[in-house]
Amino acid sequence: MHPDLVLRIAGESGEGVITIGETLCKIAAREGIHIVTFRTFPAEIKGGACMIQVRLSERRIRYHGERLDFLICLNQEALDENLPDLKEDGVLLCEAECDLSGEPPGLTVYRVPFERIATREIGSRISKNIVVLGTLSHLLGLPKNKIEAFISQRFARKGKAVLDHNLDALQRGINFAEQHLDKKDSYKLPKGGEQKKLLMTGNEAIALGAAASGLKYFFGYPITPASEIMEWLAVHLPKVGGAVLQTEDEIAAICSVAGASWAGGRSMTSTSGPGLSLMSETIGLLSMAEIPAVIVDSQRGGPSTGMPTKTEQSDLLLALYGSHGDATRVVLAPISVSDCFRVTALAFALAEKYQLPVIVLVDQALSARLETVDPQLVERLPQGSRLCVEPGDGNQFARYRLTESEVSPAALPGTLGGEHMVTGMEHDELGNFACDEETHTAMTVKRFRKLAAIENDPLAQDLCVRWGDKEAEIGIVTWGSSAGPVEEAVAVAKNLGISAQAIVPKILNPLPHEELKAFLGKVKRVIVPELNFLGQLATLLRSTYRIPTIGLTKVKGVPLEPSEIVEKIVEASATLNVRSRKLYGRAG
Repeated sequence: MHPDLVLRIAGESGEGVITIGETLCKIAAREGIHIVTFRTFPAEIKGGACMIQVRLSERRIRYHGERLDFLICLNQEALDENLPDLKEDGVLLCEAECDLSGEPPGLTVYRVPFERIATREIGSRISKNIVVLGTLSHLLGLPKNKIEAFISQRFARKGKAVLDHNLDALQRGINFAEQHLDKKDSYKLPKGGEQKKLLMTGNEAIALGAAASGLKYFFGYPITPASEIMEWLAVHLPKVGGAVLQTEDEIAAICSVAGASWAGGRSMTSTSGPGLSLMSETIGLLSMAEIPAVIVDSQRGGPSTGMPTKTEQSDLLLALYGSHGDATRVVLAPISVSDCFRVTALAFALAEKYQLPVIVLVDQALSARLETVDPQLVERLPQGSRLCVEPGDGNQFARYRLTESEVSPAALPGTLGGEHMVTGMEHDELGNFACDEETHTAMTVKRFRKLAAIENDPLAQDLCVRWGDKEAEIGIVTWGSSAGPVEEAVAVAKNLGISAQAIVPKILNPLPHEELKAFLGKVKRVIVPELNFLGQLATLLRSTYRIPTIGLTKVKGVPLEPSEIVEKIVEASATLNVRSRKLYGRAG
């Protein structure tokens, strides 16, 4: 039995490709198997190629896998597109009518007439995906009773006829496999653990983290790939006393967040790059008026409408600097689905404590990724609350009073003696308009010193992940969902005899200077892998720390692969060896 299994299902949008993958994931999660997925689908409303890749493992993983062990293709186009990613000794399960001329030697091939079974024997083409599940039950050892339980749960509400129809499709897939497919490969589900796993997407984890952190009001406008956050909250947030409102656009959403938060309710919105651009002016208002807010940006390929269903990490500079004037904001970037939960909870704690906007950067790959998480995830939440004044004593309330901590007590509406002016104009401690240079300087310093305080706050500690040999001269700095491929690349390089170390900051503003300076001070080469064209994190590191970097950028709409990073590590190692020979006069 293999400790890992990397499996991909590919076909046409509408064929139930994602359903096959999600069913497999849910069954495996209940067996205690670790799972990470990646999915891609077309931007068209109907039609187009789609696929889901599932990695199942006995150990904790952060990446969906590179070369495929097992490939399921439902049509010729899927076969032609995905066959090059299959290992030489991998397994191909495909539609019987697919043309396999020029089939690579070494493959184990299973042909099944999925289309014929669905249309002629069952009488419904849309049942093809359930037939596939039946076939996989035989080939991978999926427990039939678990698949039946899942199908029953999914289709019971549609009536007995629909449920029986799908159970029949499952059995026909099993029957065909048992009668016609002799098992020739060694692939099975990896061994599970004793503890069942929770299974959720990054978007679901963000929504759950927000609800667990006391989210009261969510305002949003649908946009791919962030819409699932609002959809989840629309169903579940009212159950715990919250409210969700779909606004007419992103500007209305962020302005509603500002108003609800000013009134004392924890508030949030989610969007993608185009929406974050529209929100930039109000994010400046949140900074100026010192109002807490959480904004989730699920990045997609850009600019403009770009590639709505493809992944990219190209909003970093927008998140850091997207404002006129010097507007404060915290920027966080989770690296996994479980991190999406924790980092969202941290975003609320920091926003409330320091009275400023917090942007959480994810991307399509992480938003849509299904991943197993431990049930204990919700037990330890970071705590942060807004500093509010008690009813006044008759003295005039100074909302923006200069304090040692730079955080001024707020007065929620209705607080006796807490009347004050709230404006986007520069203001004095009372909130009155003031445009003299002394006041503007003092208030700007006040707002930015809050960021300095966050650097030393216990809430913001332990926000860097480290891998590899801490004495290695080759260093890698990355962020967000690119962390998984980097972790694997460091391990692969070690097997090649090349030492490397990596650091992944989950907070990008303010940067964790102490940890980054210590890391950068030890390495002689710095590789920065990221999913954008300009090398946005590399730009930030060069401008902040005055160091040269080796960029590794990708804008193909899919995640980085460990092999791409390993190639850069090998190149960096070669340059170090050349430098060493020159220094010590060794012959090359």
